[in-house]
Amino acid sequence: MKRAALAGLFALLLPLVLVSPPAYSAPRSAGFGAGERIVRAYTDGDLSVDDLVRYGVASLTAPESVPADLRPTGPLSMDPERYLVYLSAMSAKASPAAREVLSPAQAQVAPVRLRAGTLAAAANPDCARSQPYRYLNKDYRCWANVDNFVVFYNVTGGVPPTPVESNGRPTAVQNMLDGVAIAATTYRSMGYDITNNASVPHGIFLGVDSLAGRPVDVPFVLPIGYNAMPTVLMPSDPVDYDYWPRHELFHVFQYSYWDTGEVAEDAVWEFVASDRFGSMNWWMESTAEWAAHQTYVKNPSHVPDPDQRDMYARSVGAFLSDPGSALNAWDGLGGSRSYGAFLLPLYLTEQAGANFVRTTWERIRSAGALPIEAIKSALAGRDLNWLLHAFAIANYRLAGQQSLMETMGYKDPDVALWRRNLAAHAGTGADALGGARPARHSETVPVGYNQVRGGVFYPGGTTYLDFKAEKDAAAATLTFKGPGAPAPGAPVPGITWSVLVWARAGEGTADVQEYPQLKGSLPPDGTGTIKVAGFRYPMVATLVATRNDLNAVSSVAMTDDQGAVWTVANYVPIAHRPCTLRKPSISVQELNAAPESTFNAYAAATPNGWTGGDSTYSARMPDGRILWLFSDTFLGPLNADGTRPTSAPLINNSFVIQNGSQLTTVHGGTAAAPKALMPPPDGTHWYWSGDGFIVGNRLQVIFQKYRREGTGAMPFAFDENVVATFSLSNLSTPSSVTKLPSDAGVAWGSAILPAGRSGDGYTYVYGVSDAPTNKQMRIARVKGDDLRQGRWQYYTSWGWTEREQDAENTLTGIANEYSVTPWKGQFLLVSQDSTVAFSGWINAFTSCDPFDGFTNETSVYRMPEPGPYGSYWDGDIISYNAHVHAEQSSDSSLLISYNVNSLDNRIAADADLFRDTSIYRPRFFRAAIS
Repeated sequence: MKRAALAGLFALLLPLVLVSPPAYSAPRSAGFGAGERIVRAYTDGDLSVDDLVRYGVASLTAPESVPADLRPTGPLSMDPERYLVYLSAMSAKASPAAREVLSPAQAQVAPVRLRAGTLAAAANPDCARSQPYRYLNKDYRCWANVDNFVVFYNVTGGVPPTPVESNGRPTAVQNMLDGVAIAATTYRSMGYDITNNASVPHGIFLGVDSLAGRPVDVPFVLPIGYNAMPTVLMPSDPVDYDYWPRHELFHVFQYSYWDTGEVAEDAVWEFVASDRFGSMNWWMESTAEWAAHQTYVKNPSHVPDPDQRDMYARSVGAFLSDPGSALNAWDGLGGSRSYGAFLLPLYLTEQAGANFVRTTWERIRSAGALPIEAIKSALAGRDLNWLLHAFAIANYRLAGQQSLMETMGYKDPDVALWRRNLAAHAGTGADALGGARPARHSETVPVGYNQVRGGVFYPGGTTYLDFKAEKDAAAATLTFKGPGAPAPGAPVPGITWSVLVWARAGEGTADVQEYPQLKGSLPPDGTGTIKVAGFRYPMVATLVATRNDLNAVSSVAMTDDQGAVWTVANYVPIAHRPCTLRKPSISVQELNAAPESTFNAYAAATPNGWTGGDSTYSARMPDGRILWLFSDTFLGPLNADGTRPTSAPLINNSFVIQNGSQLTTVHGGTAAAPKALMPPPDGTHWYWSGDGFIVGNRLQVIFQKYRREGTGAMPFAFDENVVATFSLSNLSTPSSVTKLPSDAGVAWGSAILPAGRSGDGYTYVYGVSDAPTNKQMRIARVKGDDLRQGRWQYYTSWGWTEREQDAENTLTGIANEYSVTPWKGQFLLVSQDSTVAFSGWINAFTSCDPFDGFTNETSVYRMPEPGPYGSYWDGDIISYNAHVHAEQSSDSSLLISYNVNSLDNRIAADADLFRDTSIYRPRFFRAAIS
């Protein structure tokens, strides 16, 4: 055979170098271990390729014949089978004479009758040979031809002589010949190519039981062997002589898909002697198992041994007991995982068509691709991300296809066999949900469960997590929050995940089918969230997460780990309160109500106190005094004409204590150098006051830290929330400052309803999902009356969660500051309207609960100041942030304040806040409510 033709059989080695894999780090001379000398001498230039092949093969079969200085001094660093495959591939570069160690000439001699007593061999024409055929230092005395193959075997060396067929041939050998014929015919009918020259048959050798003193446990194929063709070597195992030939024959067909071309020595090395061997071998083995299975499926009338028919699935547990490993993970030549991976070609064939596997081998031949690349190419136009994920779901169900969810099951009727074989592996056994299935994490989730769960993912790997509803627990909403769902064709790496909902085996209901039948597969929404409503016993929710980016090089994929986590929360049910909800009737009783004039008089006279501010929260102190909380605060004195000097101090927050008509300003620093109570942490951040409340001798105020950002009239953005705790005996300095939840970007503290007034022992903290218009309310709560203690819960329409990001927007149209106040068995919310920018309207709403359900919108008052047609006739004037002062109100009368300001934020004598000090002060009015 011409050298070019020989090289063509092994051009599988050449395309692999085009993939640009990571550089192989080990020196080539040490690829087979420190004790190996022959390859080392060859790579050092001290040995010819002919001697490499001769001595290398001899070192495996007759080491005593190797020159002493080339004999191995220790075991090979990898299995001798791969060493022989390497030598076989390198023989393409050797002379015909040297190549004879792998393809010795066969003497053409007439059959003769063997001497009596050796077997009754006279009755077996396979063994009527005048001399044996010697191969790999072993004599073969019997051989038989079938199709384009010749099978060599011995009757007296490992194969029992009985039972035999009528022609004297051992039944095991006859089964093999039948299996070879069926497999060859089947593979050709499926469109696979193979050299078909009757004068140059492929060889199959039985009885290759050891190499270099190490046992050979599984068959393998030499790329160049008998007749310089791919050659099957099999250990003695007559029990499996029907199955193994079908499997190994597909390897011979695989070798026909290597394109022609010169064999590059580096390519041979990189493929056979490096860790990249596994990048091809896992697909070779998985598709060979799939193909062997097809020979039985397509020829059901010839099954000499049902156990051998089912051998293709014997390793399914090795694949499914470690589902998180890389899809193309390789556990060595003959390793079980590669064989168990037959599920992948089987599944993708069912989904993509009967020619899928062949198409991958054609891509390998035409494009020089590794199997993963060939798979991607063969599936071009399909959503591989989803197919990999649906494959994972199908493996967890191990059941037939379900209507409207066909990609999540198998057509193959052997799924029950796979489940039986899987059951013996750790972590895969049956449990409350159902029968054996892939390894998974499983736990019971009580109502109120809120944990982080996840896993380590390798390319193409999958994690399964079962969450079982607690028996006798109330129905809840099980919520999963995790990585966003990549759209079809989206960039990777990424995680495709969904949640399967079903009932425990034997406990299905009309609403929820029992495993393996699905109620449904729920995908994440655009925020990476899945919610299972009505989650209750006997329901089980299974999180299935698949890493959808693949790496073609197995050794790299097997070390390319990526973590991903999910927050899994089983929400606390909402306990609504009964009430007779009434729409309030509200009318203004008094404008410029107290203490408005008190503040105005104080501002006019104070030498260094409050002359203007906003926010305007209040709380009653135990001795009856009123504590007012302000954000940006101007301090005095004012000019003699009532204007504000441009040098007036401005601090970001302050308190004012009201004792009757007497006011006292509290701030940090000194009178000469005043500072905010919560001073700015640096030159670009500051704190503005939110609501506060007093319990005993303790005041707690939520402050919102903002940062300078952008330009214009409002050049700032929210940063974080904190709670400052003060002793009433020292209001100028907080005794502690504690960070509060801030990850969702919500400014908490728009309003606070203390536990003493909420009616259920929770302190409710209100926030706002900010926007120019149509601002929306968010609600949190914490048990007790100390915001520093306990875990915060956040309201959603499904219940309470401890994950801030899950808090939902509720009422639309509230302002950044508002109030929630108990009123006649219900709760009254008062806020400026934000459905229109800088609206002048103040509205009220009622609800039976201090959370959500606010309705009965009622107009309270139209603030007259804002806008070009307002009382200042100035388009820069705005009014905002109205709220009720509960400690100064009753069921029939409300004290309501709001703030007035200007968008003219210049520091200049003619700027609004300096020329007219009446602007930047709160307005108060009293309203009758019934």
